[in-house]
Amino acid sequence: MRTTLAISTLLAAATAQKGQALPAKGDSDIAGGIFSISLGDLSKELAKGADKFFGTGPESPKGARQGAITTTGGTGPYPAKFLTDPSLPQHTIYVPKTPPKGVKLPVIAWGNGACGTDGTGFANFLTEIASYGYIVIADGAPGSAGKAAAAKSGSSGLISSLGGGSSGGQSKVSDMRDSIDWALAGKAAKYGDIDTTKVAAAGQSCGGLESYSVSYHDPRVKLTMLFNMGIYQDNKRYLLKELKAPVAYFLGGPKDTGYPNAEKDYPLLPAGLPAFKATLDTGHLGTYWADNGGKFGKAAVAYLQWQFRDDAKSKAICLDPAAPDSLVSQNWKVAHKNWT
Repeated sequence: MRTTLAISTLLAAATAQKGQALPAKGDSDIAGGIFSISLGDLSKELAKGADKFFGTGPESPKGARQGAITTTGGTGPYPAKFLTDPSLPQHTIYVPKTPPKGVKLPVIAWGNGACGTDGTGFANFLTEIASYGYIVIADGAPGSAGKAAAAKSGSSGLISSLGGGSSGGQSKVSDMRDSIDWALAGKAAKYGDIDTTKVAAAGQSCGGLESYSVSYHDPRVKLTMLFNMGIYQDNKRYLLKELKAPVAYFLGGPKDTGYPNAEKDYPLLPAGLPAFKATLDTGHLGTYWADNGGKFGKAAVAYLQWQFRDDAKSKAICLDPAAPDSLVSQNWKVAHKNWT
């Protein structure tokens, strides 16, 4: 009864926004774009206590240090690396070390936690994805978060504590869009055969809200992926009706600050829009800094391989609890709708 009432309240709030003008683009002066929360409002959320914001769970990786780069190239068939390119400043690019022959590389534009600008803040996780034949382009140059400052403050700093933070402010929607523009303009061709028809916008926390905003009214984006996040403000949920690309949520369980937000978003997605939701009890920071991104890395790869490569085994891992190595068998809780 309580769940039904909550959904009814949200639907009423969304309906109340029908007469409100829709923005033409997802950009705004707030990091994360039109779906996002201001840094001031985010500070208020953090003030409620770190445990209420981040949380931990039995699936939190043991011994993984936030921001640590321990990757050896990923577990995929195409060992990967990260690099920079002068034609795309203030970004970090993850690609197979050797361009795979006969393999087209889908494009993943990535937004960091807190919309930070350390392009290596999620290096283990993003390298793992790239090793399966993807080009992943993260906001920010390598190491620009100022890791020394993060080490001194532990998880106390607002930006660094959200993962992939920055000493140089926050990224904007335009930064992620620059990644897509660059790849689709042919400037990534030196790194492999880029598949310009398969583009995903993805991100952690504020970066996930950025992915919503980048996908908004941009038909080039074919998948929207949010990690540990959903919309904070009920009065912004009417924007969800404008999403056209399938949406996937990867969440850290009840102690993850993004979990209740995504739980509100999921039933309000447009009717008929394919959606996927997987939850692992880790808290807000997932498993990104475990070797090869841990279980979040495996789940992201399975979803992308299913979506962009039509891989039957990966589809079964995502959708069939009885399949070998299914997400459910790895302690994920999975919900989905509108898939055939």
